[in-house]
Amino acid sequence: MKMPRDSSMQPPPSQISPHEQVTFQIQDIAFGGRGIGRVHQMACFTKGVIDGEIVNARVVRKKPRFLEAELLEIKQKSSHRVEAPCPYFLKCGGCSYQHIDYSHQLTIKEKQLKGALERIGGIKDPLVRTMLPSPEPFEYRNRITVHVRNGALGFFVEKSCEVIPIDSCRIASQEVNSALKKLKSQRPKDGDYLLGEREHYGGFRQVNNSMAALMLEAVQEFAIKDHGILLVDAYCGAGFFTHALAPFFSKVIGIEWSKNSVALARRKANLHEVFEEGSVEEILPKKLLEASSAETTLILDPPSEGISELVVMAIVNAPPQKIIYVSCNPATLARDIKRLSTHYRLQESMPLDMFPQTAEIESINILTLHGANH
Repeated sequence: MKMPRDSSMQPPPSQISPHEQVTFQIQDIAFGGRGIGRVHQMACFTKGVIDGEIVNARVVRKKPRFLEAELLEIKQKSSHRVEAPCPYFLKCGGCSYQHIDYSHQLTIKEKQLKGALERIGGIKDPLVRTMLPSPEPFEYRNRITVHVRNGALGFFVEKSCEVIPIDSCRIASQEVNSALKKLKSQRPKDGDYLLGEREHYGGFRQVNNSMAALMLEAVQEFAIKDHGILLVDAYCGAGFFTHALAPFFSKVIGIEWSKNSVALARRKANLHEVFEEGSVEEILPKKLLEASSAETTLILDPPSEGISELVVMAIVNAPPQKIIYVSCNPATLARDIKRLSTHYRLQESMPLDMFPQTAEIESINILTLHGANH
């Protein structure tokens, strides 16, 4: 697909101003969901577009190194474009990809993960498996949080505290939407309300039931291959991975800061499962130093911020034989792998689409010590 012929006539960066209309081709989709094109050698970000499309947009923000523009017209559509089924799409801050057919969503996310590992992680040609699709591209979320402000019940507008009223959510399950309808009928006071499927209350961490089961299978496959004696599950929550993997190890240690989650985990624990309440930064160094590194498998499932420098130091000081890093943020994942690269290499990365229609990317990453035979 060629650039529009008049692109060379666009004004130089110094002359581009807010409200200017520009025509350009979308070259890629950045993590977060916005399309990237070039407007007179400057990167220009636009929502609601697909790589390959030629669009007309209005510049709304000019930064020293990039522009942000609002989509006005698609002059040449992608064959991957579909009609978004949700009336609130691109109005609320939730979904980014409802206008893209599902198979291409997977391609985009897989490419973004690989790109982050190469660019930020410094890994040449990382082994990234084909992304595992969600059995349900819609109606998969087992919980959502809605907000009530001045009587309006719904989701926040992106990067705002303004509430857009909603009647239902296309990515939430039928049970959750029923709970939403019931809440609306009660005319609730201003506040934030968690709506979830009853059977998955009580510390169930993953929001997509079917994908959570597939994730557990994959983590188990990686964990029990050449497994040792000890499993340390950092950021363990209520023991989602810990309980399932416990039969394959002589001793299992879960680390979690949430008192409620630890209480739930302990309730289901076997005799050789120990759950420690506190920060990973405080507890992990002691547990790794006490263990035999050659017989230890470490699971890391941190929040989107990734692991801290203190956690990196704890791992490097007493390196486990194998690390299974479950990530929801390719950028922090790649950064952390680079921090650990003095001792570890990325063996492979397995992306899973835990959050269809959104820009989020979940992945399971296997790190092995340099020189280990796998």
